[in-house]
Amino acid sequence: MPDVHGHAKGEHRPYTEERPIAYSARMLFLWFYHACRRFSPRFLMVADHANYLTFEDPGAVNTVRRALKLAQAGDLLGAAETAGVDVAHAALVSEGLRRGMRFSIGAEMDNDPRARPDAQNIIDAMRPDGIIRSVHFVPIQHPEKGTDWLWPFDNEEFAGLYEVVSTDQLWDLYVAKLVDDLEKLPTHVVGHFYVPATLGRWPAQKKLEEYEDRMLDVAHRRRLAVEINTRFLYRDVPEDRKKKYLDANARLIRKARARGVGIAIGSDAHSPRDQGNAFDIVLKLLDDARVNEVVFPVAGRLARVALRATREHLEAQAQAGRQPIAPGSSITGYGRAELGLPEDVEGVAGRREGARTMRDAGPKKRAAASSTPSTSRRSAESSSSASRAKAARVGKPAPPKRKEVKSGPAGHKKRPSAGPAKKTTKRPAKPATARRKKTSPVRAGKKKSVGKPPTKRPAAKKPPGKKATAKKPAPRRPAKPKPKRLLTGYAKKTAKKKKPAAKRR
Repeated sequence: MPDVHGHAKGEHRPYTEERPIAYSARMLFLWFYHACRRFSPRFLMVADHANYLTFEDPGAVNTVRRALKLAQAGDLLGAAETAGVDVAHAALVSEGLRRGMRFSIGAEMDNDPRARPDAQNIIDAMRPDGIIRSVHFVPIQHPEKGTDWLWPFDNEEFAGLYEVVSTDQLWDLYVAKLVDDLEKLPTHVVGHFYVPATLGRWPAQKKLEEYEDRMLDVAHRRRLAVEINTRFLYRDVPEDRKKKYLDANARLIRKARARGVGIAIGSDAHSPRDQGNAFDIVLKLLDDARVNEVVFPVAGRLARVALRATREHLEAQAQAGRQPIAPGSSITGYGRAELGLPEDVEGVAGRREGARTMRDAGPKKRAAASSTPSTSRRSAESSSSASRAKAARVGKPAPPKRKEVKSGPAGHKKRPSAGPAKKTTKRPAKPATARRKKTSPVRAGKKKSVGKPPTKRPAAKKPPGKKATAKKPAPRRPAKPKPKRLLTGYAKKTAKKKKPAAKRR
C-alpha cells in the first residue's frame, strides 16, 4: 500500500526549539533504504514541513534522485558515491527498485508562521512529485498577544488556550482556512482533515459532516485526493478516541468514493520504524467500503494503484495483451500502467538474466540462439513481416549475374555492361596525313611529358671569329627634382626663425 506522508527530518521538537533542517542525499537515501529492508511500503513519498525548508534542499533532492536512477540501473558504486552511503545500502535499494518499489519526494505545505517567506520558491526548485496541503495554525484573539495570533491548536504546549477558544470556533476557523488554501494554492493531496481532533476536540456530528462535504466539494472540483492519516492509530491514544477517529475516516472514505475523489494513505511517520504503520487497519476500512484503488503522487500527478487483483483488473490486462498476475497481489498491472512500471517483475528479471548469459556466451552460441524461433509477440510479428516480404519477392525473376571481364594489365577489371551488347559499325580510319595535330596554346618549352625524363636541348654553337661582348647597361634617367613646398601661415613664420645647425667639431 502506498505511503504518501513521511518526514525524513525527524521527530518534532518543542515549539520554541524547532529550527530549519537541511536535507542531505544520505538522509533521503537511507529513508528509502529502511523501506527496502522490509520491502514495505512499496511506494513511499517524503513530505516534510515548510518550516524546515532550507536553500540546500533542492540540491540534495536532485542528488538523491540521480543516486536512485544509478541504483535502479545497477550501478551500485556510482549510487553509493553519489548518495554518500555504503555499497551494501545501494545494493539493497537497487534490489528494491528492480522488484517494483518506487519513491517520490514532495512537501507538506501549511500556514506555519516560522516558514520562510520564499518557501514556495524552494518547493518549485525541488520539482516535487506531490504537495500535501494542511493547516496547523488558526488566527485567534490571544488574551496576551492580541488579535490574529496564529495558534498551533494541535500542539499540547498550547492546549490551555482551549479555555479561550471553543471547539466549534476552532473547527469553523480551521475549515475556512483549509478550503481557502485548497482553492488558491497548488495542492495534490488534502492532508489529515481531522487534525483539530488530535486532542479530542470534536464538533457535533451534523456540523462535522457539513465540514466534510465542503472539503470534498473543493477536492472534487480541483481533482484532489484526500489523505487517510494513520498516525493517530499507532500512538498512545485512548481507545474511545481511536474508535471515533476510525468511524470518521470510514465515513470519509465512503463519501470520497461516492463523489469520485481519490484516496491517499499516509502514515505521517517521523521515523523509519513508523513507515506504513497501522495500514492493516485502514486496509480493512477500504475493503468494507469496496475501495480497491488508492493514489500515489508521481511527477506532479496522481497515479492510481490497485490494492488487489480483481476479475475486472485481470480482464483489463487480458484485453491489453499483458501477462496476468495471480489474484491477491498487492499491485496489479492496472496500477503499473499508470506508474510506468513493468507488467511482470519476474519476467523482466528473467529476460535480464538471459541477456547476461547471451552476452557472456560465445559467437557460435549466440548465432544458434538467434536462429531458434522466438515465442515473443515482437519476434512473431517480425518473422511474419519477413515472410510476407519474401513471398512478394518470389514472383519476380532474379536479375542475371554480371560477369567480370578481364582486359588490359593484370588485376584491371572492366566495368560490366548493364544489358546486352549493342551492334555498332566501325567508321573507316582516316589517313595520318589528313589528321590535324592539335597543339595546345602552352609553349613547347613548358610542356611536361608524363612518365619521361626531361630532355635537354643542345646549346647553339657560336660562329667563329666573333667574341662575345658584354652588354652595356642602359643609362639611368636623372631623377626629377621634387617640387618645393610652399610655406604659408604659421609654417612660414617658424621657418624664418630656425637657425642653421651647429657644425660638429
